[in-house]
Amino acid sequence: MQRNELTFPSTSFLGRLSDESWNELSSLWTVKTYRARHFLISADDKDSMDVYFVIDGSIRATVYTDAGREVSLLTFSNGDCIGEFSALDEAPRSSDAIAERDSIVARITPEQFRVLVRKNPDLSYTLLMLLVGHLRRLSKRVIDFNAKSADERLRDAILDLVEKRAGNGDSVLIDRPPTQSELAAVVFSSRESVAREMGRMRNAGVLLRVKRSLHIPSVTKLREYVEAAAP
Repeated sequence: MQRNELTFPSTSFLGRLSDESWNELSSLWTVKTYRARHFLISADDKDSMDVYFVIDGSIRATVYTDAGREVSLLTFSNGDCIGEFSALDEAPRSSDAIAERDSIVARITPEQFRVLVRKNPDLSYTLLMLLVGHLRRLSKRVIDFNAKSADERLRDAILDLVEKRAGNGDSVLIDRPPTQSELAAVVFSSRESVAREMGRMRNAGVLLRVKRSLHIPSVTKLREYVEAAAP
């Protein structure tokens, strides 16, 4: 697998690596395709501490409360690194990691990862930036949970999803949008609450269902809707 055949965001783990670090890392990993809804990592697992790298796909890190409610923590996409916590501190896994769609993922052993981190300053700095990014995103989610209602969090999550897919156009069609249950896990709400708010958004004309796809006629109008609904 050649690097020039792949495209990763410049802010992702793999996107930040130098060619030298990429060559060393990719010479060690094994690559596998994980089908949608397949578990890469199980929470509290003490036996597997491999580190994963998303070549192409989408992986969701999630946990379950004592009451059985699913809470999505982070979503990983092309170029992202998963599972580095346990590889570094040798503690049990802190969450599940589930493929949201068919995904191509590379993996290396924790021993290999620790050797690379110790000997390669470029990779170590990239890892540091990754961990800081995780902390910032999770801090924002904690603040949002305490400061915003579930409906506000849902509107923000949908706008964020749409803006990432929009490109240069104002109209967006998302072929495989998250289900209402998945959105509920992201914003820590119930599927019924998500369904009600999405119904209001459809009535406002800012969000439409086209078979299994999600159509946003105008990102600008969706953004105005979200801003106008904010207190």
